[in-house]
Amino acid sequence: MDAIKEAHYNLGIAYLEAGQYNRAVPEFEAAIKLDANFIGAHCALCRAYLEQDELEKANTAVTEALKLDATHQPAMLLCDTITQAYYNRGRQHLDAGRYTEAVPTFQKALTLDADLGRSAEVSDTENKHIHAHLGAAYIGLKAYQEAIDALQNAIALDADLVDAHYNLGYAYVEQGHPDKAVPHLERAIAIAPNLKRAHYNLARAHRESGNLEAATYAVTETLRLDPNYQAAHELANAIKQEHYNRGTTYLNDERYSEAVPAFQNAITLDSDFTTAHYNLGLTYLKMETYPRAVEALQKTIALDSTYTAAHHALALAYLGQQELGKAREAAREALQLDASYQPAHSLLEAIDPSFTPPETETTTPPEPEQPVDQQPAAKSSQETHYELGTAYRDAKMLTEAIAEFKKAIDLDPDFTAAHTNLGEIYLEIGQLDDAENAANAVLKVDANSQSARQLLEAIKQARPTPPQPTPTKSVSTPPSDTSDVKQDLERGLVFLSNKQYNQAAAAFKKVIKVDPSLVEAHYGLAQSYLEIRAFDDAKAATDEVLKRNPNHRQAREFLQIIKFARNLERNKKIWKKVRVYAVILGIVAVCAFVAIRFNIISLPASSPTPPELSIAVSLEEPSGNGSLDAGETGRLRIIIRNSGGTVRNVGVRIDPPFISGVPYKQPARISKLGKNNPETIAISMSADKNVRERDQSLEIQLFSNDGQRLGSKKFTLKIKRMRKG
Repeated sequence: MDAIKEAHYNLGIAYLEAGQYNRAVPEFEAAIKLDANFIGAHCALCRAYLEQDELEKANTAVTEALKLDATHQPAMLLCDTITQAYYNRGRQHLDAGRYTEAVPTFQKALTLDADLGRSAEVSDTENKHIHAHLGAAYIGLKAYQEAIDALQNAIALDADLVDAHYNLGYAYVEQGHPDKAVPHLERAIAIAPNLKRAHYNLARAHRESGNLEAATYAVTETLRLDPNYQAAHELANAIKQEHYNRGTTYLNDERYSEAVPAFQNAITLDSDFTTAHYNLGLTYLKMETYPRAVEALQKTIALDSTYTAAHHALALAYLGQQELGKAREAAREALQLDASYQPAHSLLEAIDPSFTPPETETTTPPEPEQPVDQQPAAKSSQETHYELGTAYRDAKMLTEAIAEFKKAIDLDPDFTAAHTNLGEIYLEIGQLDDAENAANAVLKVDANSQSARQLLEAIKQARPTPPQPTPTKSVSTPPSDTSDVKQDLERGLVFLSNKQYNQAAAAFKKVIKVDPSLVEAHYGLAQSYLEIRAFDDAKAATDEVLKRNPNHRQAREFLQIIKFARNLERNKKIWKKVRVYAVILGIVAVCAFVAIRFNIISLPASSPTPPELSIAVSLEEPSGNGSLDAGETGRLRIIIRNSGGTVRNVGVRIDPPFISGVPYKQPARISKLGKNNPETIAISMSADKNVRERDQSLEIQLFSNDGQRLGSKKFTLKIKRMRKG
């Protein structure tokens, strides 16, 4: 019977080697029928089924072999081959979009691998890719939770698997968990900085979590990588509109310091967004930050020269800078576009004595009956200041209005209208004592002035009710100035922009006294202190900002600016003690340091030399025939040379990660690869006795720590099967 069994087995082997697999199968089955414990026949039957791509039957055959001997090396290698076959078939389904077929195929590969009970190292190398592609297949089915589970398994096996991080982030976005998506998409970008779809989905995640600033940066990076990425353009337009809508809301609510970045972000995404430029200019105008208002409004007009309101707003901005000539010109431009535009009429009447409204310009003046003074009657100086103050007040430029009314009163102390307007402004900004003094000044001139009496009544109503004294203590409670917080904050910002740092610090301190939780006031105070070189106070104020808002990015950067400015100041004091030529050299050095620090200039010599890597590959094997024969153990020798700058933590990867019948380990990272200091790596490779003969293409890949490809080399590994007799 043994002879018959061997005859069937040998005949099956002959058919198998001749490629007649359908004839080999019944011979192996006959041998197994005669001896169910014939492990070689089970393995040969598995090979025959594998060649016919009948993976289920091959799986059954090898399982029977492993039942007889769980450590039988040929059977275990066949299991590797079946696992690889399932994995390859799954990838074919995935690439073709057949997700329903791909999922169970990848699952079978994982199940078979788990049943093997192989070493963790071999299993992890294969399984991380299977889990990653299984997750991608689940995403194709929109089964996001199943995809997340599979992708987390892949990342647990390899924390640098870029596709797994990207797909996990994408699945979280689609599932509605953008906060969970962000770290995985950021990790994918850290490994592969040019992965545009990761930047795009990171923008989606940030937008859905409400972080429009981060979304703006991410979508901008996406379009930098691919300016034709249509989906990114659509997302950028949506984010741009959200910024603009926020800015408009903040502007209407007089939250000017919040409106500015909103409009700026909208402009970042669309530099030709005309209404965003206009509203940015209008916001700066409300904040009395006139130079920036002028810049934004000029850009608006450059984009749309027919924007009447922009010309008028520009006139007000010039007026704030005391540039009356430019203000008149801008107002006249507005009227040329729209002769009935009343705000420009009112402004020109106040600041241009020669201005005549259009409706009276065509009226022919009557012939004089007697000689008249050839010079037109000019307005008095106090009237000019009064009308200019009125224009400033209408434009909500109250600081300038106060100054003009005071000039009018200095020239004419009995100018009741100027006193009244001055008192009304003081009442509006909460300076009640000054308002009362102005009203009383009117009554000294005209005791029957109804407007002055109405002003006094309004001041009386505006004053807080004095606190009632207690029987035991006499403590005076200061009046609440909560209503002044917004005004004081804006005043501080104006002082800061106009380089009036001491006044700015005083205004911010006043705000903080009323509302210590207002982060913007602390940050403004820090900026004011830095400008007057009060470094300790600037740092303390910045620390207060971070104490209340640890995520305040500008404050964290500001700490570095304070540190740099302090060091610069200290260096200046040291250099004063050095001779004149040393002072000159010191200044040059400091300037160079500042220029380099802020990327104003760059030094070519300081730029690191990039690495230039080359790879040489050879096979060392005992037979000397240049191929890895069945049953033979050889070494793949990889020599890596660097003719450029030193590079650290170089990854070395062999693709494919494993070969059926020829197991090997992936090489470890190279910690340092210096110039002209080659690194040699020897990879042990053992061919199974039943290995299939073929030319196996390999690619040796080198990559940096951040995933950037540094070099590659292709090599053909010749594998020969064992010859008989």
